[in-house]
Parts: sequence; C-alpha cells; structure tokens
Amino acid sequence: MTLLLVLSPNLKTSSMKASRFLEEASLGFDTLLLNLPMEMEEKVAELVSGSISADEFVDEARQHRMIPEPVDSWEYSAKPILEALPRLIGRFPYLSTHCYGSSEHEFASVKLAVKVAELTLRTILIERVEVEEWRETLLHSLEVNREAREAEVEAILERVGRSSVCVSDMGGRGLRKSLQRHGIPVKIHYVERPYHFTPLMVLERLIAKRFVMDEEIERLVRSHLEYIRSYVCRFDNRDRAYYEWAYDKVPWLREKIDKEEIEILDNIINRSRTLTMIK
Repeated sequence: MTLLLVLSPNLKTSSMKASRFLEEASLGFDTLLLNLPMEMEEKVAELVSGSISADEFVDEARQHRMIPEPVDSWEYSAKPILEALPRLIGRFPYLSTHCYGSSEHEFASVKLAVKVAELTLRTILIERVEVEEWRETLLHSLEVNREAREAEVEAILERVGRSSVCVSDMGGRGLRKSLQRHGIPVKIHYVERPYHFTPLMVLERLIAKRFVMDEEIERLVRSHLEYIRSYVCRFDNRDRAYYEWAYDKVPWLREKIDKEEIEILDNIINRSRTLTMIK
C-alpha cells in the first residue's frame, strides 16, 4: 500500500498545476482522495460521470450548504480540480474517487478566517499589535486544524486503496507522519517548489513549533498588515497579490517569477471570473 500526497497552495494557478499533474500522473493509482467534504461524494460521482458540470456542482454545494459563504472564495482555488475530474476519470475509468474532508471543518475555517480578518482590521485601525490576542487566535487556529487533520486521517484510512494519490493544501504536510504511523508509506509531491509562505503563515508555523517572543509576533503581524494593504487590497485576485508580494519581498524567488507571466495569469483569472458572472 502506497500513497502520494500532492500539496498545493490555496491559489488558482497552483490548483491548475495540480490538476495537470493528476492528469499526467494518475496512471498506476487505483484511488483518488480529494480534500473536499465527504458530504460531497455523491455530487462528485455525478460530476465525474458528466451528469453535472463544475458550475452546477458548485451551485448544488451552495444550495445544500455543504460549503460556507462566501462560496466564491472556496470556488476560486477548487474550480480547476473540479473541472479536471471528468477528464481525469475519462482517461483512468478504473480510478476510484473519494472525499476525506468535512463541511464542519470548512465552516470552522471560514469562522477563523473572519476572526483573523477582524483582528487585522482592528490592528490597522488602532495602529497597535495586540500580541496576546494574535497569539491566542493563532493557537486556536492550530488546534482547530489539528482536530481537522486527525479526522482527515481517519477518513483517508477508511478510503485508501492499494495505491492512492491524495490532494491537500500546504497544511496537509501533517498528514504524512500520521499516515506513516498507520503503516502507509507516503511520498510528497509539491505542486509549487520553491514556495514561500506569507507572513501570517510563517507566524502560524512558528507558533506550532515553539514559543514565539512578543517582538517576533509583532514583526510578522506588521508584515502581514503590509501584505494585506499593499497587495491583497491592491489587486483583483489572490494569485496576483501573492506573486507581486513574492517578487517584491523574496529576493531569492524573484528570478523565478516572470512579471509578464503574472500579467497574463491575471488577465486569464479575471476573464474566467467575468465569464462565470455572465453565466
């Protein structure tokens, strides 16, 4: 029994790369595990069979409250994988497809995201970093994510095949050790390599490993505020915001980023969004 863990950042372009990788690499695997709520499995079966389109899938998920509002935020990075599933199963009809996430975790994640957004706005308004508030919020986030990962491991163990490929976000690295403890050999494929975490992601990872001093929390929170004000609020989509930030702030990554490609990707993403609105 073996498992390939495919890790992808929460970006549309990364999801597109992940879908292409799956279409190229799924030969030899018998099971595809998706980080979608298990409540979606019936609808996923309809999607891969061609009974419904990716847009209809998202509409059904919205109507049945399988994913939290705003759905657009979830759909942004999920859509490329959803669109690729019918093609993937068309090429590999023997591939068994399962979901291992939960709607409960999706709603909890959105609630945490709202809490972080509120804390970000308050920090901007009062022009002061409330260190303990940030520490407690991120510790709570880590606990919620830890519980979610434990539930995901159980779901994967129930669905894993002889040879499986499992799609997850960058936080899914924690699945590896847990699955290995259950005797499943796990290999990791990073869709983006190299990839640089945003300031808040860096802070959360540090807090997960050790006690972080107040000064370091304040420094990374202020870097997070700059990322939000100067990039997220400035551009129309999170891909453009991330790559512009990485180009400006991560010198060793700059030579790997083509500014013209960023413009092209930005146009593609915005054109796709316009077409979706028209539909």
